[in-house]
Amino acid sequence: MANRLYEILWKLWAVIVFVGVPIGYTATLFNPNSSLGAGVLIFSVISIFATSFWNVFTRLRDYRLGPQIGKMLLAVYVSIFGFATLYRQSGLVESGVVTHEPWDALYFSIVTWTTLGYGDFQPVETVRLLAALQAMLGTLFIPLLLAAIVFTLQKYELPNK
Repeated sequence: MANRLYEILWKLWAVIVFVGVPIGYTATLFNPNSSLGAGVLIFSVISIFATSFWNVFTRLRDYRLGPQIGKMLLAVYVSIFGFATLYRQSGLVESGVVTHEPWDALYFSIVTWTTLGYGDFQPVETVRLLAALQAMLGTLFIPLLLAAIVFTLQKYELPNK
């Protein structure tokens, strides 16, 4: 009975994290009247990343690479759109003028996550630390994604030899 309840709660959590959060951030980014706080962003990004990596590295009998990579790419999506939502709400500085345009925020979020840093936009003072956090997440995520792919492929190849 407890295992069944755990399984139901886990599936409910997965739906909230992998469906609700991405839809929520996408809608919030393009709706100028909505807002989400930094705490909600940090909680959801950590939840998505933790859930993604938990699934990859603990489900040793699940050799399906596609769903694992899909979960991790969803984590990237939530991270980029979540931070873009905060940048839109707080504003970005371009040539000394603060902008709240969603496409500018999305562009800045992608550039920050990939650590390119073109320099055409800057975060306003209140979100500079979050921009640094996003750059660190992007820097850490790529090697972890590659490690997860290699790990999953190794587990897939071992039984076939």
